[in-house]
Amino acid sequence: MATEAIKLILGVGEPLVGRLMLYDSLRMSFRDVKIRKDPQCELCGDHPTVTELIDYQTFCAVELPSAAQAQTFDPASVEISAAELKSLVDQGAPMTLLDVREPHEWDITHLDNARLTPLSKFEQYISELNPEEEIYLYCYKGKRSLTALQQLKERGFKNLHSLAGGIDGWAVAIDPDMPRY
Repeated sequence: MATEAIKLILGVGEPLVGRLMLYDSLRMSFRDVKIRKDPQCELCGDHPTVTELIDYQTFCAVELPSAAQAQTFDPASVEISAAELKSLVDQGAPMTLLDVREPHEWDITHLDNARLTPLSKFEQYISELNPEEEIYLYCYKGKRSLTALQQLKERGFKNLHSLAGGIDGWAVAIDPDMPRY
């Protein structure tokens, strides 16, 4: 990011406007991802509403668990690996698969048979869910799905699972051709 700032300030080189460069230091590789502008985006859209610094967690609809929740909730007890979820999907196990990312993330990539239920509007979807079904949740890296899982747990849902590492972990472990961001 510092290099991009210097290029923009000096007006030299080719800036990454509309693109994102991903660097994988373990593989010593670079990837260039083109990003389409979302006209509805609150930051860069046709009519931006965010014009000053804001609270990141509020903007991204990420709610951190309270101290009481953190003490009574062990993520390891509900997380499932990408390989375990893939095995269940391949076996045709009955499940409800929920993607709690935002629509712009869903548009980049998502798992087949998943339902988009953004965490920012998750409350409105809860009544549509069956508390008796096996519910598997995922997000980008695994944090938001745990937040959604906690909300369901508080409402009496019992058969809950969260994809450890999120869809990014799935792309690494199961589907290397899947777009990553």
